Amino acid sequence: MKLKNLTALTLSILLLSSCVKQVKDAFDETTEALTCANRVQEFEDTNEANPDRSCTAIIADLDDLERTCRDYLSESTRQSFADLRTACSSN
Repeated sequence: MKLKNLTALTLSILLLSSCVKQVKDAFDETTEALTCANRVQEFEDTNEANPDRSCTAIIADLDDLERTCRDYLSESTRQSFADLRTACSSN
């Protein structure tokens, strides 16, 4: 009987730790997505506040955002970034 209880306890612990890992992974992904959303907003705010900002600085920020937030950028944000790159390359 003790072996049966020990087996049930072991299985319960394994199941619980698996659930905790899934929750932690979901939390980490959500945190990363929010961090990226905040970084994109800061980038946009910086550009709006500084209309004469250099293309070199804009491109550097775009490169960094695309590298670190690639998985969290919406298609519309990607298109906005592409438009900014085009505007910089035409200057």
